[in-house]
Amino acid sequence: MLIERVELAFGPGFTVLTGETGAGKSIIVTALELLLGGRGDATLVRREAKRARLEAVFDANAAAEGALAAAGVDAGDELILRRDVAADGRSRCWANDQPVTVAALASLAGALVELHGQFSELPALKGRGQTDILDDFGGLGALRGAYAEAYERWQAFLAERRQLEQSRAERGVILDGLAFMINELESAKLVPGEAEELLERRARVRHAVRIAEDVEGALAALSEGEDAAAPRLAAARKFVADLADVVPSAGGAAARLEELAGAVDEMGRELAALRRGADDEPLDVEAIEARLATLERLTRKYGKDVAALVAHEGELKRKKAELEGADDRLDELARALADAEAEARARAAELSAARREAAAALAGRVGEELPALGMEGARFEVRLPAAGDGGDGKPALGPAGAEEAAFDFAANPGEPTRPLARTASGGELSRVMLAIRAASADRAGADTIVFDEVDTGVGGRVGHVVGSRLRAVGAARQVVCVTHLAQIAARADRQYFVDKVLGPDRARVDVAAVEGEARVEELARMLGGGKPPTPTTLRHAAELLDTARRETAVPPRKGARL
Repeated sequence: MLIERVELAFGPGFTVLTGETGAGKSIIVTALELLLGGRGDATLVRREAKRARLEAVFDANAAAEGALAAAGVDAGDELILRRDVAADGRSRCWANDQPVTVAALASLAGALVELHGQFSELPALKGRGQTDILDDFGGLGALRGAYAEAYERWQAFLAERRQLEQSRAERGVILDGLAFMINELESAKLVPGEAEELLERRARVRHAVRIAEDVEGALAALSEGEDAAAPRLAAARKFVADLADVVPSAGGAAARLEELAGAVDEMGRELAALRRGADDEPLDVEAIEARLATLERLTRKYGKDVAALVAHEGELKRKKAELEGADDRLDELARALADAEAEARARAAELSAARREAAAALAGRVGEELPALGMEGARFEVRLPAAGDGGDGKPALGPAGAEEAAFDFAANPGEPTRPLARTASGGELSRVMLAIRAASADRAGADTIVFDEVDTGVGGRVGHVVGSRLRAVGAARQVVCVTHLAQIAARADRQYFVDKVLGPDRARVDVAAVEGEARVEELARMLGGGKPPTPTTLRHAAELLDTARRETAVPPRKGARL
């Protein structure tokens, strides 16, 4: 990696990167691709450096917020992406200062940037990317949203029916098991707190003799005989009462003795109640033990205490009723499915009709652009292959509708059209995508578009047109282009010059904005094939700039800063 440190602010509208062949212009684009989830390795790290760091700031948009939410990242007004590639090739990534995976960065790519040129994979032409482009062009967002809602409702009913039908074969076995468990728990007649009460009763029965002896001894100590507590307290209370008649301060002691006497009486009543309870307690220890064994077996079997078993019995009954009502639910689902499918197919038919119109319009608009972009005789077509056979003569429906768009291309007359991504060269593909974006520049899609090979095989005459189209697309989006053509560069809102500087022991790449006379000189160098500017090339460069400035100005547009 020849870059030591570069910081660029691309700004709104149309920006170009220019410089000598081999200066490293595409390194800037490669860095952006890497930041958006591309493959990185140790060769990207500058010699003797510990790591390569890339960072970009994007204005947030709704599509990016969805990808951020899926990655568990908080969204804001800005989206800051950062990626470090260590000298051993390992990567670390962040979004808004929160760690994310490389895959999470890649999921953001389509929402933020379209990359066109020397890239092995173009997200816009993968998956449903072409369908998205067509629907954006046709302004079909509302129709597609209505279809998606109906389709998801239909799929939810289908999933529920599959689940019920899969369980139907097992339902009899499940119902038998539920019935057995419910009967077992019902027969037990469980009562919360019963186990604790039984344990206490068992203890009283086991120790009945001891309890009786202890109660009788306590009662005797309290109230029987001259030495018992009650008579002695009564005598003490009488003496202290007499004393209080002579010594008023003894009244407090008399009151406390009165309280003690009352407490002793209460204690006697409690002990008497214990004695009666012991006398009334049934002596059927075997029945108590059997009941405790039943409760222990059930709690061990189900792994729940008695209170939880009572609640579990209710849940089992609910499940049994639900399974027994499954046939009724299947009948309800049959009707709901029919209605949901009819709604989805009606919405799909509306979307398909609108897509056919949009496909014809897009193919016509792009076809008109191709000759001006240096592809005389080339053909562009939009196919709408069916999503499949849904059976019973009905087309299959997919997440995007009854069909998905496919872009076909033929570069020369007489050749059959084939899938665009496999047929067009890098330069042709970039220019076809430029034509598509020029046809739908003010529609939905990524806010930033990057072109790296759009001028491959293009001369000055076509370069004027390509530059004008890039500038037009830049009126609604942020456009970045690597170019060798002055005719394209002159129409940019800003221009950066990429230069390889050779030092005594190594080279480095510098990037600097060119403005005023410096920009005229750079355009003159490009017109002269890299040779030093001459009065003629300088004059021609100035004329190119003057012509470009008289074209429609580009309004401000949010985008990315790398």
